[in-house]
Amino acid sequence: MTDWDGEAYARRSELQRAMIDEAMSGLTFRATDRVLDIGCGDGFLIAAIARLAPDGLVVGADPSRRMVAAADASVASRRSGPRFVIADARALPFDGGCFDAVVSFNALHWVPQQDVALRQIAAVLRPGGSVTVQLVCAGPRRSLEDVTMDATRAPRWASWFDGFTAPFVHPDPHAFADLARAAGLAVDDVTVADRQWDFGSREAFTQWSAMGSTAWTDRLPEDRRAAFVNEQIDGYEPLAGAPGLFRFMQMRARLHREQTG
Repeated sequence: MTDWDGEAYARRSELQRAMIDEAMSGLTFRATDRVLDIGCGDGFLIAAIARLAPDGLVVGADPSRRMVAAADASVASRRSGPRFVIADARALPFDGGCFDAVVSFNALHWVPQQDVALRQIAAVLRPGGSVTVQLVCAGPRRSLEDVTMDATRAPRWASWFDGFTAPFVHPDPHAFADLARAAGLAVDDVTVADRQWDFGSREAFTQWSAMGSTAWTDRLPEDRRAAFVNEQIDGYEPLAGAPGLFRFMQMRARLHREQTG
């Protein structure tokens, strides 16, 4: 898994912040709930959830050491609040049935093994526990990540990407629902929205994309990374329709663990 730069993420996360603020408006928790945030990033979401469940246990899990370090630093001065662990969604280090709710925003599309992640989520939930997942899904347009994979096959870059496989998956919403059911999660609803975000300039979009493209650029010499990202943006801009514009399909799924017995 990619070791994302938590400090860079916090500096350039306007889009993620806006989506989390929007998503939070539909989340409710009891004061004593035990909540797990998978792919917690720099801890922005789970800190907000901690205020809604002050007498419960809130945990942020992320496979990136640098992200968890940034999250820890953001709450270091507080006497109580969320806890953070370095953990992969495909191998969660928690006892079965220990959480009342699991959330994951803008993270699970970076886990190609969706079926494994969903089985892990079901395992750590109590029967009847809720899941809210938001991620980038498949749609009518080629995505920024698709364009980035095209760049890896260009002659000037191909030698650094020999044997490289896509570090993401954009699931079909129907396929995702089927995987969730197979994992023991009942599907309450799945919605899909065609979203866009205007970064205001190509430069700002390029800076954001460079932060989010480390799964690719970490394979390159440092002095070649900026050129790779610029080529990525060159390929993507005609699909988006304007400089600085990012377009993506967003899926939001509400699930719960089926009751046993």
